[in-house]
Amino acid sequence: MIIPRVHNTLDITCTCIGGLLPESRRTPTVKKCFSMPSLPYCEESTLKHSWDDIARVFWNRYPNPFAKHISSDDVLQRKIVGKKMFSTRLIVKNGVLPKWGEFMFKDTSGKYLVIENSVVDPVKKTITTYTRNVSLTSFSSLEEKCTYKPSADNKGWTVCERSALSSSSVRLLAPQIASFAMSRYRHSVVATDRGWSFVVNKFEGSPINSVLAALARSGVTKQAKFVRP
Repeated sequence: MIIPRVHNTLDITCTCIGGLLPESRRTPTVKKCFSMPSLPYCEESTLKHSWDDIARVFWNRYPNPFAKHISSDDVLQRKIVGKKMFSTRLIVKNGVLPKWGEFMFKDTSGKYLVIENSVVDPVKKTITTYTRNVSLTSFSSLEEKCTYKPSADNKGWTVCERSALSSSSVRLLAPQIASFAMSRYRHSVVATDRGWSFVVNKFEGSPINSVLAALARSGVTKQAKFVRP
């Protein structure tokens, strides 16, 4: 049985095959629901930490030893609407083009830019991120949506629902490039989840991002801009 799942925000349609594949050996537990090169991808990961723990370290998850490819991250804008926090962040990553792709680009510095838009809702306990690269787009584009929310099976755990779409506009090589980008993305997902665990354990008990708890209590309704300390 094939069940369509549509994520309208990124205009991504993931086709999930009924019946999960054998459980992955990854840590933390991962359920795979789609696996095909050059096509949309969706995946559900279970982080063995509470949503509150994930929210506290959300703005402090870089640097960590599982994200060595992250060179820097800066908040460009942040505002509060009602009890939700909306943020835009610029992330600079290190990445090397494949040898067969270097001949198409003069700039092989290995730096590329990613924009992350996020919405934090401390009342409903959801964190939603929308990420896309804004450099090297003529070579490859990758869009990702992640939603973090408490697990229905264990309130002390957090579920991350991911969907991603890889594409390329390079004539003749588009399928190969999209497949290459998606393969690299899928490999990075394992490190991302391990990075979450590392950062949560590092900052356990710290009052980082206490603003999230304050938002849930205060009922702030006006917009505001914040500068990262």
